[in-house]
Amino acid sequence: MKKESTVLEDLNQALAAEVLAAFRYLYMSKIVSGISSLALSKLFAEIAEGEWEHAKLFMGRIIQLGGIPVSRPLEWEKRSFNPYAEPPRKGGAPRKGGDLKAMVRDALKFERSAVEFYQRLAQRTRDTDIITYQLVIDTLVDEKNEEHKLVALQES
Repeated sequence: MKKESTVLEDLNQALAAEVLAAFRYLYMSKIVSGISSLALSKLFAEIAEGEWEHAKLFMGRIIQLGGIPVSRPLEWEKRSFNPYAEPPRKGGAPRKGGDLKAMVRDALKFERSAVEFYQRLAQRTRDTDIITYQLVIDTLVDEKNEEHKLVALQES
């Protein structure tokens, strides 16, 4: 039988995922190329800033609860609820990200995974830890907004 994770473990999962997402979105903002790439670059950079903000907030909450934030880069992928994946690249080119549709589809997968994780964490903390619950709800709202922006891009 699988042992249920603690809130601190869940918060460290969130922290790890947000750090990886922030890096990935920042990276994608720099490698997108082709028609419409400027708008997508700006959106990815904006999302990266939001993910860094989430990471800061989760780190702060972990410390408030007496925990130790995951701080080693090697541990981020192990702890993340969504493992890091290289952004899709057109033709496998190492410095160009020309497959914009694939990048948006890939980003949507991450956002949807984050929404699912934060919904479960909100449900778990709703009646036991109102401060963590509010932090998770605020993050969930941000993730849903990012998802909506990506869907709109995908449909345009």
